[in-house]
Amino acid sequence: MGVLFVLTGVAGVWTVRAARSAGLDTSGLAGVLSFGVSFLSLVVGIAALAVAWADYQISRRGAADSVQLASIADDLACEVGKVWQSEAKARQLDVPGALTVSWQQAPADLTAPWADVRAAAVNWSTGRAPNPDAWAADPTGLRRAGAERIADVFFNRVPTHRLIVLGRKGAGKSVLLVQLVRGLLTLRGENSKLPVPVLLSVASWNPVEERDLFAWMDRRLAIDYPFLGLAAPAPNGSISRAMALLESQRILPVLDGFDEIKQGFRMETLRRINERLVDGQGIVLACRTEDYRNAVVNEPRDAGARPVWLEEAAGIELQDLDAETVRARLCKGTSDDFLAQRWQPVTAQLSDVTRPVTLALSTPLMASLAAEIYTPRPGEPISRVPLPVDLIIDPDTGTPRTRAEIENQLLAGFVPAAYRAGATRWTAEEAERGLQFVADHLKNNVGGTTDIEWWKLHRAVPRIVHTLMIGVPVWVAIAVAAPMAIASSASPWPVAMVGVVAAGWVLGILHAFLEPNPEPAARVRVSWLSVALVVGISCFVAYREGVGSGILALPISIVIVFVGFGRRATQDAVTRVAMDPLSLLERDRKTARTIIMGPPILSIIGIAGLLTFALVTQGPSADAELPLAEVALATLGLIGMSFYGGLAVAFRYTASPGLTITCWYLTLRRKTPRNLMGFLVDAHQQHTVLRRVGAVYQFRHLDLQGHLAVLSGEVVDR
Repeated sequence: MGVLFVLTGVAGVWTVRAARSAGLDTSGLAGVLSFGVSFLSLVVGIAALAVAWADYQISRRGAADSVQLASIADDLACEVGKVWQSEAKARQLDVPGALTVSWQQAPADLTAPWADVRAAAVNWSTGRAPNPDAWAADPTGLRRAGAERIADVFFNRVPTHRLIVLGRKGAGKSVLLVQLVRGLLTLRGENSKLPVPVLLSVASWNPVEERDLFAWMDRRLAIDYPFLGLAAPAPNGSISRAMALLESQRILPVLDGFDEIKQGFRMETLRRINERLVDGQGIVLACRTEDYRNAVVNEPRDAGARPVWLEEAAGIELQDLDAETVRARLCKGTSDDFLAQRWQPVTAQLSDVTRPVTLALSTPLMASLAAEIYTPRPGEPISRVPLPVDLIIDPDTGTPRTRAEIENQLLAGFVPAAYRAGATRWTAEEAERGLQFVADHLKNNVGGTTDIEWWKLHRAVPRIVHTLMIGVPVWVAIAVAAPMAIASSASPWPVAMVGVVAAGWVLGILHAFLEPNPEPAARVRVSWLSVALVVGISCFVAYREGVGSGILALPISIVIVFVGFGRRATQDAVTRVAMDPLSLLERDRKTARTIIMGPPILSIIGIAGLLTFALVTQGPSADAELPLAEVALATLGLIGMSFYGGLAVAFRYTASPGLTITCWYLTLRRKTPRNLMGFLVDAHQQHTVLRRVGAVYQFRHLDLQGHLAVLSGEVVDR
């Protein structure tokens, strides 16, 4: 309101001054009153702005002070719990018959000496395991079986609350981390002073480009939990809530996928992690045993350096499944005679540890895949399900399969099995083709990461495609404007129109070739004050210089107002929700729509305001004096330029417009379904081919991703 008073005052004073310049008498009562009212409006407006600014500062400090880190941590714990409870349900982690995993101490050369671990915890004042009497006396005291016991081992038996989880591929490390997070959240429900465990995929971190672990986590947390991107309470208002929680040790980093970091960068990753670890800071890191050995021993040796351990960290290593555990998973215990008979050719060989099938099914991944592929679901025709004997003997050649062949057979059969039953919009062939493309995209376009980030899918499309698509509105504008320009060739307006269109085309080209790399955009809102300012500025120029000049001033006023007075917020402070990939996309689409449609709408309102102003000020003669043809042409040009400018900005700073082009392009090339995001959501929620980690999807296992990427390459070669 203060701004409106100021503008009114300035306009009034300027009007009186203009009248005096024209030789009009302003010494009368009307002139004095006009000047007085205008000057008073100016003073009141400035005062109102000052009061509003002071009130804003006070309310901002009060709001920030009222939201303490402890309550923010509680909100985060609540959202993390919801996310992983939902994910555990999707992955069926709590169903009867789930595999029981066991672990023992990690190899001694891959962890810090146990005496150093205990000594470090003794010297810490916070962050250590609560009861020293419960600490493991030596690494063998960490041995346990059952994923539900991992939280107790970590919380009570590991003195420093720093743990390395090792195991071979498919050993169940990721599932164990999920159960650890859930167990620690349960313990935190009893003691809110404990840190909040947050599971992230460290594979998306490049420690060379982004050297600070907390800076990377800050960025990821702001995407997964948008309310953490807001300013922290005083006195930490200069940093985000996520960073404040990290620096105050209210977050426990649980990092999965260390083995998915490119070889040669893992030693550097460990060094960067150690740099951020202070006394009392816990951490959990998961990796394949051999990959961790390379990072700790081989990479430092090749570089002529000392071994690099995760400082003061204990370690466990997941063990292979025993024959009885595998048999129980395949046959669902001993109560189902049908399954026992069906699986008899396989289970008869499990007692021999040298058999290829015994070796292949010794990991939770392979045992679970076998059960899902070869076990009929309730109500599913048995004739549609392959026989388990095909797992050990090739039906085409009649020869026994090797361990590698059995594992490949399981990876190849999983996607068709996941889509063979139940209500689904896509056939197994369509699903496999789409998933092969996604796996190939991760391998070739985004550096081999495991994170399926929808905002990076545009990299799968040649840049020239985006450039041409951005140019389509320009060609449409030219096709519409050309006949009007020819009909009014004597006027300067067609030249201006062509210039506007050309400027829009150049802008689009620049934005396309600058290779935008946007992350999901925050919300953008335009206030009614913006609309009032657009109309006010244009009317003032029209009053001074004429309606034509007012129209030409509209683009400038729109840019100033839209950029300067648009209100941007990642999320309202009262909104504390974790973002899944689909919610993140919907928010980005709303922002893109605001950016694209905001300027044209402001243009239409501005034109309407100008015409109304002309009719009011010029009276009945306005119809005869207004250059209606030129005004109409300029109006179309202004709206087109505004729309196109918004479109170019949206392509630059939001990700959903690029995704729209990507989906159409891939659909026309028969690479993926048209509704690519719906396909990914369905693959996660209905078929468990994908898993969700925060705001991104991942393939259920790295080996499945690699297998599909290889198949995609074979299809391309053919």
